[in-house]
Amino acid sequence: MITDFLLLREDGKIIDEGITVDRMSALGWKPSLVVEARWKWGGESLSLANPLGLLAIVVPDRERLAILLNTDESRLIATLHVVDGSTQSLTKIPDRLAINDKLEEGTFSWLEYFPHDSKSVFSCMYTKKRDQAIYRVDIDAISGSVLLVQPSR
Repeated sequence: MITDFLLLREDGKIIDEGITVDRMSALGWKPSLVVEARWKWGGESLSLANPLGLLAIVVPDRERLAILLNTDESRLIATLHVVDGSTQSLTKIPDRLAINDKLEEGTFSWLEYFPHDSKSVFSCMYTKKRDQAIYRVDIDAISGSVLLVQPSR
């Protein structure tokens, strides 16, 4: 099980799972790029870093992480991965999705927590390249399967 999950910012500040954006603002923190995720797995300290930036959450089953890795310096293009807590398995989620029976290119933008029946499911927001429409995408972290694609309200 993943424990002690933290995000390390470029400015050296550490974001733990319990801190909110409001709390960071109240502390006077200015925006800074997150460059590393750290956690413990079976007592072993592990990490995943990306100098271009990343976003990461612990999937509710606490067995996996969902991670958006920036792929260029613009920080507008990121790839979505699911990594198991031991870092032995890394699954890339395809960035072409079937939307209204048509295969669409786009970019995963940010990760969200929505209630799900399964603790292995997480959500990510997706921006369709063709018209910039935003969709909520529910993904099963065990299989990497896309379970739901729906327009964001």
